[in-house]
Amino acid sequence: MSRAVEKSDRFELGRRAFLQGSAATLGIAALGSAGCAPREEIESLPDTSEPVDEEDEIFQGVCRGNCGGGCRMNVHVRGGKIVKTSKIDADDELDTRICQKGLSHAQRVYAPERVQYPLRRVDGTPRGGGEWERISWDEAIEEIATKWQDYIAEYGGTSIGVARGGAGTYSYNQYIYTRLANMIGAVTIETGYDMAGLEMADAMTASFTAPYLAGNDVQDVLNSKNIFTWARNSTVAGLPNQSYINTAVANGTKRIVIDPVYTPTAAHADLWIPIRPATDGALALAMTNYIIANGLADDEYLRDCTVAPLLVKESDGKYLRMSELGVEPEEGPINPMTGQPTVIDPPAVMSSDGQTAVAVNTIADPLIRGSFDIDGIKVNTAYEMLVARVSEWSLERAASVCDVPAEKIAELANLYVDGPSLIEIGFGNDHWGNGASVTHCQLTLAMVAGQYGLAGGGIGGVQGNSTNGIPGANFLGMYYPEGAPFTGISTSLADFHQIVDEGKYGDREVVVKSLLVTTGNPVACSPDRERIKKTFDALDLVICVDWLMTDTANYSDIVLPAAHWFEIETINACPTPYADFQEMCIPPQCECKSDIDIAALLGVALGYKDAMDLDTEAFHKIALDSDLCREAGLTWESIKEQKHLRHAPEAYVYGNRENPFLTATGRGQFYIEDVKPRFDHGQSLDAATLALPSFQLPDEAWAEGCDEFPKYELANKYPLTLMSQRDKFKVHTTFAPHPWFLELQPEPTLRISPVDAELRGIKEDDYVRVRNDRGACKLKAHMDAGLRPGIVLTEHTWADNQYLDGNYTALTSCVTEQFKPAPHPFDTLVEVELW
Repeated sequence: MSRAVEKSDRFELGRRAFLQGSAATLGIAALGSAGCAPREEIESLPDTSEPVDEEDEIFQGVCRGNCGGGCRMNVHVRGGKIVKTSKIDADDELDTRICQKGLSHAQRVYAPERVQYPLRRVDGTPRGGGEWERISWDEAIEEIATKWQDYIAEYGGTSIGVARGGAGTYSYNQYIYTRLANMIGAVTIETGYDMAGLEMADAMTASFTAPYLAGNDVQDVLNSKNIFTWARNSTVAGLPNQSYINTAVANGTKRIVIDPVYTPTAAHADLWIPIRPATDGALALAMTNYIIANGLADDEYLRDCTVAPLLVKESDGKYLRMSELGVEPEEGPINPMTGQPTVIDPPAVMSSDGQTAVAVNTIADPLIRGSFDIDGIKVNTAYEMLVARVSEWSLERAASVCDVPAEKIAELANLYVDGPSLIEIGFGNDHWGNGASVTHCQLTLAMVAGQYGLAGGGIGGVQGNSTNGIPGANFLGMYYPEGAPFTGISTSLADFHQIVDEGKYGDREVVVKSLLVTTGNPVACSPDRERIKKTFDALDLVICVDWLMTDTANYSDIVLPAAHWFEIETINACPTPYADFQEMCIPPQCECKSDIDIAALLGVALGYKDAMDLDTEAFHKIALDSDLCREAGLTWESIKEQKHLRHAPEAYVYGNRENPFLTATGRGQFYIEDVKPRFDHGQSLDAATLALPSFQLPDEAWAEGCDEFPKYELANKYPLTLMSQRDKFKVHTTFAPHPWFLELQPEPTLRISPVDAELRGIKEDDYVRVRNDRGACKLKAHMDAGLRPGIVLTEHTWADNQYLDGNYTALTSCVTEQFKPAPHPFDTLVEVELW
C-alpha cells in the first residue's frame, strides 16, 4: 500500500543518479535489475555504473508521445532489459528522427511511477488520497464486470462511459476500447485535447473510411515556395518533422509565422506577424477577400475541385438536387450502419450559358458565380455566397480587429498566392472557443487561392497531410463487431459533465454510473480540473487503464496496469506515410497487459466472448480487412515482416482531379450543406452562419478588444489572457516526472511580458499567484519580451504534485463551442500577483 501523494513531494534527482541515467541511455551501462520489485524498492534508478559486456538485441520501436512524430527508433535490449534507444538507419536521412523524448524511453519503461499490478482504492479513503491496495487481475475484472452488469441491468448500456482518444495513442490497438463500448451500448467519450479545428477539417476534407485529415505527403514541404506557419510552434511542438522544414528553408523557402507569441519558430522566420489573440479567422477572411477582389482567385481550381459551382437553395441552404428537377435518384451502396441502401441524388450546377441546371460532374465548365431562378426555386452558387460573405472583410476592418496593418495583410495575401504555399496549422486554433471557425477560414483561403491540390501547397502541420492513418483501414470492423446493439451515444469530455449532472442526452434519459478512462489523462490535461473531478465524484466507479500513476489514475477507484509501447506488438500508422511495426522488445513488465488483452478480459467477463475474445494479431487483422489495404499489400504479416511499409503513394498531392477530396461531394467543401454538431444532443446552431467561413469571438478571453468588438466585461477583473504551450522536453504529461527533464526544467513557470510584470511589481524568478474565479496556482515568473502585453504563458505538461500550490488546469474553463466541441484552454482570463 502506498502512502498518500503530497504536494510537497517534488520529483527531484541527484546529480549522481542523473549521470548514471545518462550513461545508461548512451549505452555505457545497462539499467540493471529494475522492473518488478515492490514499489518501495524502485523509487530511484538502479546503479548503472558497472558496464555489462553483452551484445545488444535490436528491435524496432515507435515513439508515440503525441508530438505528431511517430518516429521509429532502435530499441536496445541487453540482458532482458531495455538499455537505450538510438537513431534508426533509414534510406531517407530526413526520416531518421529521434529527439530527447524518444531517447528517454529506457528510463520511462522502468520509472517508479509505473503501475505494476492492479490497484484498488482503499475503502473509506477519498479519491485522490493515494491510498491503494494491491488486488489480482481476477479480482479487478470480477469486481468491474459485476458492478457493470448491475448498472446495465438497471439503467442500460449508457450507464457505462468509456473515455478514449488522449495523448500518445497513434496505433490501432487503442480502438479495442471503442469496440467494447459499442458492444455495451455505452457512452463513448472523446477526450481528445485538440479537436475543434480537427473536426472542422474532418467535416470538410475527409471521410470515415480514410485518414480523418488529409493533405500532401509529409515530404512535399520541400516543394513549397512559402510556408505559412499559423498557430503552431513547430520547432518545439512539431520537432520530428522539422527536419523537412529546415531543409526547405535552407533551400530558399520563405517562412511566415502568424502567432501572438514570439516563439522559437517565429525567431527563425522571414516574417513574423504578432496578431491579436483569437483573431486569425478575420485575417484569413480579409486575405481571401483581397485575393478575390484583385482577380487572384484560381477560378479553374474552384470550378473543378471545390463546391464553388454547386447550387444552393435560398429557402433552406441545401444543395439543389437533381431529384427536385425530375431526375429519379439511384440506389447506392449499402450503409453498414443501417443495412439499407444509400441514395445517389447528385447536386446540380448551372451550365455555362446560365440556362440549364445539370448534375455536377456531367459538364466541364459550370458557372461558379451567379444567382438563378430555376422553376421557381431561387438558388445561388456556393461561391457566390462565399464572395458575399468575405466581402464584409476589408483590409482596414481586419486590421482594426487583428492589430495587423492593412498593408501587411495585403502583403501576406500576395505572398500566399505567389505559391506554391503551404499553410502549416497547429493546435493553437483548437485551444480557443472560436477554433473551428478559424480552421474553416484557413481551409477556405487555401481553396480560393488554388493552393490546394498542387505540390508544395495544401494544408500541413497537425491538421493536414496524407499521413494520419492507413487509407482504407477497417474502422467499421474495429468499432462495430457483429452483434453491436447500436444503442450507445457519443459525446465530448467537455460536455460529459452535463450528461452526468442532468441525467439526459438531449431528450434521452441517461444515468451514468461508471467511467472507464483509457489512453489519456483528462484530470491533468483537460480544462477545468475541478469540474472533471466533481463529475468523477458523481460516479459510483471510475476505472483507469494506464502504465503510469497519472493524476487521472490517482483519482480513480481501480487502476489497471497497461503495458508500455515497447512491450507490445502493434501497428503505428499516424502521423507518417508508413505503416510501422512496433515490435515487442521485452514482455510486459510485472503484471501489465496490453490494451487488447485488458479489453478482452472485460468483454468476455461481460458476456461478449464472440466479439471481444481477441488477441493482438486477430484484432489487427480486422483493422486491415479491407479491399484498399489488400490492394496496397498491407497485411499483418507483411507489416510485421517489413516493419516499415509505405501506405501512401510517393509524392502524393491531395485535393486535385487525380486525388480528389475525400468528402461526400468529392470536392473541397468551404460551404457546409448539412450543419450538424459533432455530438448532437439537441443544441440549436446558427446554420446560416456556420455553413460558410465566419469570424467569431472567443468564449472568454477577449481582453484587448477593439473598436468594433469591445473587450469583455470580465477582462476588467481579469485582464490577462493565459495561454499554454508544449515545452520542448515533455509535450504532454506522459513525461511530467522524467528526472532528466526535471534537471533542465524543475518546476512550472509563468512567462510574462516586462510591461505587465512592472505594472504588478513582479521581477525575474518571483513566485506569483495566477488566479481567477475558478482557481489559482503558484508559478515562478520569467520575463519574456516576446509576449504581447496582456498575454501570460505557462506549460501544460505538469502533474498535480509538481505544483507548489494549485494547478494550472484548475484555472481553465470547460465551456465549449457546440458545433465542434473541444477543450479550449487558451480561452482563459486571469490576474497575476506576487505570492
